[in-house]
Amino acid sequence: MSDASRTPGVAVDDDATVTGTYQKTGTFLHSSAAVHAEQLSPVLDKYLVEKGDWEVRLPPNRSLNASRFLPESHPTHVVRMNLDDDLADNLARQLRCQAVIQESFAAASIGSYFPVSTMFENCVLFVPSAKRFYDLNRDIVQEHFPEVETAVVNAFTVPAEKRPYGTHAASSIALQIPSLVKKQLGFPTEYRSFHTALTPTPLSRQPFVIFEEAELEAPNLPYVYEKMLECGLEGEEKDAVDKALYLFLEGKLSEIDLPSVRDFLMAMYWSKTYADTPSPGYYCDSRVGDALVFDNYRAHADSTLPRTTKDRLTIDLRCFNKVHYPKGMTSGLDFIVDPDQRAHQVRRKWASIEFLLATLGYESVEEFLRVVFGGSRRAADIDPFGLMTDLQFGIYNRSAYHLLDQNLDDHYERVEALYDRIAKEGEYVLPERARRCLAALSEQPGT
Repeated sequence: MSDASRTPGVAVDDDATVTGTYQKTGTFLHSSAAVHAEQLSPVLDKYLVEKGDWEVRLPPNRSLNASRFLPESHPTHVVRMNLDDDLADNLARQLRCQAVIQESFAAASIGSYFPVSTMFENCVLFVPSAKRFYDLNRDIVQEHFPEVETAVVNAFTVPAEKRPYGTHAASSIALQIPSLVKKQLGFPTEYRSFHTALTPTPLSRQPFVIFEEAELEAPNLPYVYEKMLECGLEGEEKDAVDKALYLFLEGKLSEIDLPSVRDFLMAMYWSKTYADTPSPGYYCDSRVGDALVFDNYRAHADSTLPRTTKDRLTIDLRCFNKVHYPKGMTSGLDFIVDPDQRAHQVRRKWASIEFLLATLGYESVEEFLRVVFGGSRRAADIDPFGLMTDLQFGIYNRSAYHLLDQNLDDHYERVEALYDRIAKEGEYVLPERARRCLAALSEQPGT
C-alpha cells in the first residue's frame, strides 16, 4: 500500500512497521481534556457579559434540569476495511485540497465542528472518493453494526506540525432535554464510528485516541456543570465555566461558536471528574485500512501527543441506528416550537450550504441543485436538513435527498477541476462571494 502523504527525503512509516494493535498511548483523559479546555477557552472572550448577568441565571439563584444518557457499552475493536491503493491515493490527494480550502477560513472558528466546516457531514461535498469508500464498505458496516440506519462520511487531515482537535464526544440537541433523554427520543441510542487510517499511524504520528476505560455517557450541560461544582471550581476557572453555561442556556452564542463552547464545558468536566481516577488513552498502531470501530459517545481524540513532520489522513464512517421522535415530530428541528426560530434555522442551514458551495465556485444553491437533481428543482422544494444530516440539531435519519445516496458525478467533476487548479497554482483564494456569506453567518445568534 502506498503512503500518498510521503515527503521527499523523509523516512516514511509503512505497513511493515505498524501492527494493527489497539494499545495504550501513555496519556490520560483528565490531562488531555484540560489542555483542550484551555485551547477552546478564548472563544468566551468574544462575548462581553457582566458577571452579575450570569449569577442571577445560575445556581443557587436558579435550578438546573440535569440529565444524562447511558448507552449500552460495546468495546472498541479493529476491523479491516476495503481500501485499494488507487482509492487511498485519490482520497489523500482530495483531502489535501479540502484542507487547503478549510485553512483559507480557519480563523472563523476555534473548534473544528461547526456549521461551515468542510469536514463531518459536509465532507460529502468536498471529497469525491469518500462516496466510493462508503459504497465499498457498506457490507462491513452492516456486519459489525447491524442496527445501522444512516451513515455519514467524514474525511480529514491532521497536517504535519499541527495538532488534531482535542478531546470531545458526540452530543445532540435532544440530549440536552431531560424528558427526551428519559424516553430515548430524538437522538441515536447506538452510535458507532469506523475510523479508518489512510496513512500508517504509529504513536509518533499523532494517532486517533479513545479513552476506552472512561464511563460511556452522554450528559447534558447542566449535569456536567453540577458535577464540576461538586469537584470544586474557584476563581477565574469558575467564572469561565459560569459564563460558558450562561451563554449556552440563554442562546447567546453564534452558530459557529456554539459547538466550541459546548466542547469547552465537556472538556472541563472530564478534567475535573477524572483528576483523581486517571483514565488511560488507547490508539491503534494502524496499517492503512485499519478501522477503529468505537462508540462515538465515548470520550475521544487527544491534542497532547508530540507534533510530527508527517500528515495523518483519516476517513470515518459515522453510523447511527434509526432515531425515533415524539409523536408529530420528524427531526430535531421540531423541538424548536417557535415558528420564527424554526424559520431562522432553515435559513441558517441554507446560508451554511450556500457558503460551502461558494467555496467550490458555485454561484448559487439553485445551481448546485440543478447539477445534482436536474430539472427545475429549487431550494424552496427541499428541506436543507434533508441533504445532509445535522447532528447539532438532531437530524439523523436520511431523507430522499440525502446526498450520499445521490449520483454526484457531475458535482464531483467540478470539484476535481477546482482541485486540479489548486494543485497547479499552489494556492487557493476564498472567493469574495464566500467571504460575504461567512461574514453574514458569523453575525447570526444560535438557539
